[in-house]
Amino acid sequence: MNNRTKVLLLATGAASFVLLGLAQSIIGPVLPVYANTFGLEIASVGWLLSLFWTGCLLAVAAVYLLPDLIGPKSGIGLAALGTALMALMAGWPVVLMGAALFGAGYGVIAAVYNPRVLAAYGARGPAMMSLLNAIFTLGAIAAPQIFLLLGREPALTFWVFTGFAAAILAAAAAMGDTRAPPQTEAKSGKVDWLLLTFAAMGIGIEACLVGLGPTALVISGETEERATQLLSQFFMTYLVSRTLLVFLAHKIAPFLIYLGAMVLTAGITFAMLAGVDVAILFPLIGFGCGLFFHGAYLTGLTRMGASTRISALLLGAGLVGAILLPALITQVLGGLGPMGFFQIICGLATALVLAATLAVPRMTRR
Repeated sequence: MNNRTKVLLLATGAASFVLLGLAQSIIGPVLPVYANTFGLEIASVGWLLSLFWTGCLLAVAAVYLLPDLIGPKSGIGLAALGTALMALMAGWPVVLMGAALFGAGYGVIAAVYNPRVLAAYGARGPAMMSLLNAIFTLGAIAAPQIFLLLGREPALTFWVFTGFAAAILAAAAAMGDTRAPPQTEAKSGKVDWLLLTFAAMGIGIEACLVGLGPTALVISGETEERATQLLSQFFMTYLVSRTLLVFLAHKIAPFLIYLGAMVLTAGITFAMLAGVDVAILFPLIGFGCGLFFHGAYLTGLTRMGASTRISALLLGAGLVGAILLPALITQVLGGLGPMGFFQIICGLATALVLAATLAVPRMTRR
């Protein structure tokens, strides 16, 4: 891979990860607006989140099966098409279709850029990959603010996203072949199902906090505008934790990072239930959420092999959690009290702390 292609790979990757951040944090704020616009219940509107992650999972599966045929341009193009359909607001089914395509673009971008940047930059690859995942958070912070700036209008917001995706696609068109030579792919080891479960649960909790957190805040008594602002603050602490990883990740075993993040999440939600102001504590949960992916993903690459297929497998496990947990929680959320959502998250995080503590010797053994 020549230098020009490497630079374009990193530049379009950085922009694409900003787009991923926009995608992850915009769905939560738009759900209450969609519920009002289309006259839907919370349980029904929550399917948008599940379809987004389902599209993402199917795309990751496609990358797993066809790693040499599906590349960055495919992911960016799918994201642009999906956001355009969501911007049209031509009925709820069209919005759902757009969300699934947007999710598919998300899946391809995440599954392809991470391993290709890792391989392209050699010894600097892990630092560059950590940088991409930190840049992701800039989009996550910006999306709620863009939504508020545009008067909480989903159509205008998604047209802005469509234009951004189209600009990235135009830049990516100038890239050469970004695939890694076959010999650089590590051999895959035995699949660790326990680790995949930890990945699924960690990313599932993150998806719930990001996608359903604003709705849960409204149920707890916050206004919709205030809930959107709190989500933006959540992603600020998320950015801090991911930025720290660039400097500290090589000094701490990744599974210990996962365990520490889960302890923090359980502790903060327990404090909420004990009576500490939710508006103060909710943004702090972002610090723990910013570490879930790193802890599970790098533990998996270390234990099972750093190949493209293992990368896709780990992402797929996380996406299973991101699909199932929000779908399950939305079905019961309306019947719980004002703190019901945070009771569920606290219970799940506490159970994972106990399980992960028991698994430390296995997960830190090479």
